[in-house]
Amino acid sequence: MTGNAARWDRAADQYVRGEHSKGEELEQLPELVAPRPSDVVLDIGAGAGHTALRLAPLVSRVVVTDPSDGMLRAAADLFAKVGITNARFERARAEDLNFDDGSFDIVTTRLAAHHFEDLEAALGEVARVLKPGGVFFLVDTLAPEDAAIAAYVNEVESLRDPTHVRCYSKREWLDALRQSGLRVEHVGSARKTHDFEPWLARGGADAANQARTRERFLQASDAAASELEIVVRGGQVESFTDLKLVLTARR
Repeated sequence: MTGNAARWDRAADQYVRGEHSKGEELEQLPELVAPRPSDVVLDIGAGAGHTALRLAPLVSRVVVTDPSDGMLRAAADLFAKVGITNARFERARAEDLNFDDGSFDIVTTRLAAHHFEDLEAALGEVARVLKPGGVFFLVDTLAPEDAAIAAYVNEVESLRDPTHVRCYSKREWLDALRQSGLRVEHVGSARKTHDFEPWLARGGADAANQARTRERFLQASDAAASELEIVVRGGQVESFTDLKLVLTARR
């Protein structure tokens, strides 16, 4: 998630105001992690900081991390606008967290893990910095279990966003979490509908790859079109709906 920092800096304002600022999974967050007033929270790949902001009033302090300075500035501005002062903002990669072992009661990452360059290393870092008994909250786009549709999802995600690495299936996530030593407690999902053109513009692709992404959506197989609920009107893609994994695991 280190590459193309300028792409993330340019997109920061869209992440402050766009669809990342809301969602069913964001509303569920306090119930799922049961924060205590004494807790210290780490948010990884925080983007504009909406996940950390949801927990900040409920805990002692939050540490907001992202590889992009532009995203961190946007997150700091968002916190300042609402008067939340118990946050620290630090540049960090998920695979290389500069924090002591057992530093955090809660670690979160929401809609960022498909950018992680090394999932095994990132989950190892999550397990390392969590206190014994600490909770990890994960939200990310799910790859379908069907291999052909999963390949299509990753293809179009990569076309519209040069920093995309991979979406994983639920089975792959559960296996990776077990291997990292984290014990899965809750597995749920949430469907999220995306207006197509804003989603495409936010990805940061050049004009040629944006055009190719539009073309690939129009060419989607019947199975992929059904899975993603692709809506086409007048020969233009209007929207699609994907599935997000909503998961908690404990150290």
